[in-house]
Amino acid sequence: MESTEKSLRNRISQKRLLEMKKYGRIKIYNSISNFLKGDKKIAFSLVNHALAIIDDNLDTSENKKQLDRAIVILTIGFQNRENLLKNSWEKDILKLGQTLLKLYENNFTEAKEIFKEVIKYWEIEKKNIARKGKIFNSHNLDKLNLEIGKSVSIQFLYFLCPSLNKNIREKIASLYGFAIKLADNLSDLNEDLKEGYINISKEKIKKYKINLTNLSEKDLESYIKEEFKRVKRYYKRGDNVVEEILKEIPSSYDGILMFKDISYSWFKQVSEIYNKVKV
Repeated sequence: MESTEKSLRNRISQKRLLEMKKYGRIKIYNSISNFLKGDKKIAFSLVNHALAIIDDNLDTSENKKQLDRAIVILTIGFQNRENLLKNSWEKDILKLGQTLLKLYENNFTEAKEIFKEVIKYWEIEKKNIARKGKIFNSHNLDKLNLEIGKSVSIQFLYFLCPSLNKNIREKIASLYGFAIKLADNLSDLNEDLKEGYINISKEKIKKYKINLTNLSEKDLESYIKEEFKRVKRYYKRGDNVVEEILKEIPSSYDGILMFKDISYSWFKQVSEIYNKVKV
């Protein structure tokens, strides 16, 4: 394992690491590490894990200023400006900016798009933090989930399938990204509700008569059953689109399938949660 990848894995949360092992993501990330070369491999590890380390910090601190700080540091790195940093997460982000700049200067033009997409992702995360304690309607909740899932997916696809045109990349990222985010929300439903992040729309709270102030597992059974069906529908839509794209663009075959494998690791995770509930 490359030293950057090993160092980052040693610093992600224990919960995240256990999930990565249990649902096959480490095996997939190892395959990607072998697939990518040089600075692309380093940059992917940083995008994949350094952003997760910040997310883990935000789970406990909810400090939006950390995201503002991350944006500044990433920009400094991409502009190749000097900066003295003490915290390990700050050094990670600076290195990401510097590595993306090197790739861009070596004709990997997608590096600049990855840089912009990471910043976009952090801006979306600030909106996500701000919704704590709020109940969104179905349209707005789906819109936020799509934005989050699509942004992360696009970052991965730039590395794995750089030759895809923008429309195809966004189509794959939208369908699988939304499916991943719905699966992730359903997997962490109880935990998120306890933290004040309500990933059930206003309409569905009313439909399933969910009492958020006095919540029991039984109250959520009908909702979980229907939401799991919705997760499966979006994975199916992603599968159908990818099947057609692979016929048209066989040159992206390996990269697309690795991204599909990543996507399905979250389906595996939510399936286990679903099977534990008596629905």
